[in-house]
Amino acid sequence: MEKKILDSVVHQARTIKTLESVLDLITWDQETLMPPAGSTHRGEQRALLSGMIHLQRNDPTFSKNVFTLREQAIGADDGSIIIKRLAHDLEKAHKLPVQFVETFSKVTSDGFCAWSKAREADNFAAFQPHLERIVDLIKQKCELLGYEAHPYNALIDLYEPEMTVGELDTFFSSLKPKLKSLLRAIPASPRSTPLPSTLPQQLAVCRSLVTTIGFDWTGGRMDTSDHPFSSGIHSTDTRITVRRHSADILDQAMSALHEAGHAFYESGLPVEQYGTPLAEAASYATHESQSRFWETVIGRSRSFTPHVMSALTEALGRISRTEEELYREINHVGSSFIRTEADEVTYPLHIILRYEIEKELLTGSLAVKEVPERWNSLMEDLLGIRPKTNREGCLQDVHWAFGNIGYFPTYTLGSLYAIAYYKAMERSIPNLDWCVRAGQFEKIRSWLKENVWQHGRRYLGKELVTRALGRPPTDDDYIAYLEHKFISES
Repeated sequence: MEKKILDSVVHQARTIKTLESVLDLITWDQETLMPPAGSTHRGEQRALLSGMIHLQRNDPTFSKNVFTLREQAIGADDGSIIIKRLAHDLEKAHKLPVQFVETFSKVTSDGFCAWSKAREADNFAAFQPHLERIVDLIKQKCELLGYEAHPYNALIDLYEPEMTVGELDTFFSSLKPKLKSLLRAIPASPRSTPLPSTLPQQLAVCRSLVTTIGFDWTGGRMDTSDHPFSSGIHSTDTRITVRRHSADILDQAMSALHEAGHAFYESGLPVEQYGTPLAEAASYATHESQSRFWETVIGRSRSFTPHVMSALTEALGRISRTEEELYREINHVGSSFIRTEADEVTYPLHIILRYEIEKELLTGSLAVKEVPERWNSLMEDLLGIRPKTNREGCLQDVHWAFGNIGYFPTYTLGSLYAIAYYKAMERSIPNLDWCVRAGQFEKIRSWLKENVWQHGRRYLGKELVTRALGRPPTDDDYIAYLEHKFISES
């Protein structure tokens, strides 16, 4: 492979990534600090940057160099992997005209602002025309990208390469009845009244717990937003948020651990490969596996509960919970309206609901105006509860406002992968449970760096988790983990 051409490709890839990091930065600002009056100008900024990025990615010389080198990319060396992944990405990008990219960015920026106001006012009608425009653009995107069998395939491939609607349908259709059966088998218990807390106290607990697991404050920060998220601007600059309004300090704490897991992945990618696919996540489900790993597999474990107790007593003083009561409260199982506050058993059912609606929107069998009723009906079927407001129903997530249709399945796949990584980790760290209880998280982070983070996109999601576990994970792995935790140990 010609080194001069490869160096040129890598240089431009880093330029593109740097521009994307600027876009990430102003998007983070839009959700955390930007004054409301700045929304129109911010939409123009995002549209301009998106257009610049698209032009850089579609630069004829850059494309020519990548596709020329693809013929020589026949090995597993770094250069070959970089070129193979870039060629795949460019083929996708070339199918989207600059005007479409700019329009999509502007419409979704406006859509986010409309969603934020509509959610606050519990007014779906105010968001409906924006969502209709976004869905129309998503349909256009599917046609531009091309697909086989179902338009959703064009979208899921963007987030979880090599995954198909057929595989997802099989996975979810097998998982759904098992989850509903397990939900019925778990003894019902009333949910404890949340511990009284102020936002400063909530933030103190969040900061304490993410510090405990090893969050690097010299390269990261925590803020508040309407919807918790993580922004990986660079491996030296990772930013997480928790809700600016929450009545439950434990939900805030678990959200912080979740977002810190995302930040760990971003900061653990090889900085020397910045801008190339070797410094990118293997897939969105892999990224989600890291957040679910720290939130649920570690954060909600019995071994981690002492750390939660310590953080709570430091922030609140003496609390009216024993350690066992706190563990059961953290792991309370029951139907709830908000996805981000759902337990490990019901969480995938929230995802199945969104997956079904997204498919129906794309095929046209469901109109946007019918979304609230369809949402409520599915919620009743899957979880046995019916939202009284759209704010606790179809307006709760930001994803559709940003045009991220096709993303939700990666959450459940991420949960599956998280469990698989923990099973694989137990073979390498026999005293894993003790490490968690003792606060020795360096071994855990080191294992993840070695088996997940350092590989970047050398391996795609399914291949990476299969290499770690020694076989592909299945929905039976997920159910076995849940049954052990909520039936055997209860």
